[in-house]
Amino acid sequence: MAVGILSDVHGNLEALERCVVAARQRGATSWICLGDVVGYGADPAACLARVRGLTDETVQGNHDAAVAGLQDVEYFNTCARQAVRWTAAVLSEADRAWLAALPLALERGGGCFVHADPRTPELWAYVDTASDAAAALEVVSTRICFVGHSHRPFIAAAPASPPPDRGRSGAAAVVVSGSGSCRLDTRRRYLVNTGSVGQPRDGDPRACVALWADAGDAVELLRVDYDVAAAQAKIRAAGLPEVLADRLGRGF
Repeated sequence: MAVGILSDVHGNLEALERCVVAARQRGATSWICLGDVVGYGADPAACLARVRGLTDETVQGNHDAAVAGLQDVEYFNTCARQAVRWTAAVLSEADRAWLAALPLALERGGGCFVHADPRTPELWAYVDTASDAAAALEVVSTRICFVGHSHRPFIAAAPASPPPDRGRSGAAAVVVSGSGSCRLDTRRRYLVNTGSVGQPRDGDPRACVALWADAGDAVELLRVDYDVAAAQAKIRAAGLPEVLADRLGRGF
């Protein structure tokens, strides 16, 4: 049995559906979503419905907050801003209210789940390096923390106990990058950036879903092929910026 962890779906229904199938084949029986269900892609309502059908444990991402009217759209670049406004216009009031009510973080089964840096989740800072991971783990009380937001998946590990001369979590090291699995050592704590279901940015266009398995003792970053051309065609048909379609084929 495993928990499937989805992040940064970004309205990409084709990627979401393939990730759900692949994760179930790997043993996923429950789900957590790390936010940004919407934004960029052309199927925001369908993705919201799918995620809500999978789980009631979803945290809020910055695109979710913007679509719900909680985040100033000037925070975004021009293409993202256009996508946010389009998404807000096509979603129902009920969908926007659901996004607005999402929490910024949650804990379950010894894990912490947050979209961005857990130190200040409302500021939407990235956790993108081993040093970022070490700093993030300083404020997390659980053994493992799952984040998204950067669209670049990796697993970092740090000592479980603070070094006596520093009073900190200690240096972290990246133990998995892009894809792969990791057995969890009781002498270490972990930060898992789950990458992106719907818009990878690490140079690999395949979708990414994380699996937290074996009673919490293993994590896998699973890359999944999906129908990129179909997702691109929908973006173009919706009149969204071409770059949002183009980047799906490049993975950055």
